[in-house]
Amino acid sequence: MTVESNGLKRTPLYGEHLAEGARLMEFAGWEMPVQYGSINEEHLMVRSGAGLFDVSHMGQLYIDGPASADFLQQLLPLDVSRLSPGRMSYTVMCTDSGGVIDDLPVYRLGDTAFLLVVNAARLAVDAEWIGDRVASWDGVEMTDATMEKGMLAIQGPAAEEITAGILGEAVRDLGFFRFRASGLEGEEVFVSRSGYTGEDGFEVICAAETSVKIWRRACALGARPTGLGARDTLRTEMGYCLYGHELNEEITPLEAGLDWVLALEKEQPFPGRDHLRLLRVAGGYRRLRGIKLVDRGIPRPGYTVQDEGGRPIGTVSSGTYSPTLQCGIALAFMEPDFGRTGE
Repeated sequence: MTVESNGLKRTPLYGEHLAEGARLMEFAGWEMPVQYGSINEEHLMVRSGAGLFDVSHMGQLYIDGPASADFLQQLLPLDVSRLSPGRMSYTVMCTDSGGVIDDLPVYRLGDTAFLLVVNAARLAVDAEWIGDRVASWDGVEMTDATMEKGMLAIQGPAAEEITAGILGEAVRDLGFFRFRASGLEGEEVFVSRSGYTGEDGFEVICAAETSVKIWRRACALGARPTGLGARDTLRTEMGYCLYGHELNEEITPLEAGLDWVLALEKEQPFPGRDHLRLLRVAGGYRRLRGIKLVDRGIPRPGYTVQDEGGRPIGTVSSGTYSPTLQCGIALAFMEPDFGRTGE
């Protein structure tokens, strides 16, 4: 990783992006590829073949020490005791009032070692928030390895074939949200069956220089470099949340449709637990829904959703053109009495 004179950080794959003719833009302090050609074509390649993403800008926070599991158990609405080594889980970090500080996958690397992969735009906030709590614990350490590691995602129906061709046949046996240590030319590589596209796929974490080797081999095996533009259209089609749109410190995971990540009945208290318990019982809160436009057009964040009588019933949080459905689609927070499937 490097930091340039303009203050923007560059991933180890910056040179590969230039060689592929990528259009680059600033994203969360990083110079990242938006697209290499057509966003629609990149999107459809992920749905039909395999796309290759540079996600090295994501924050990587390692939590280690004999008390690390107990620490995370009271930090997250995740039941860490049910997460065995080699497994990962999607979760959130909440404020005391139940808002979302960030959403993230947690990898259990061993009995006392964990990895949290956080959003690039929230890394500084997350590191400070977690670090303040680590300081009051004995037997827990946090290490920010973001600038030392590379991270790639290979996504699509052909992802398994390509990843196996690079890291070996054992990756075929990985279940969803499972990971294993692998190797490439003597360098340790972590590979998980996971992603942010709705397709089968793998995410690879490795040393910065190793990420370049994996990128080149994936391209040689048929993966198409894919930018942030298609990453956004793919996740919107699947209804996946994006921090700053469907999630922030004023939006609860219940409103965002993330009830399934909350272990609200676990014994250990965590930030936001009591508020979220009360909200779940009371109900009546807005809910995130997917919308497909009947007419031409692309809905944009902030647009008002109206019922047939013109009454406001919701607000768009994300909107785009869907290359798969060939129409405008959106995610929107809707009043609780609206938003049933097909309505």
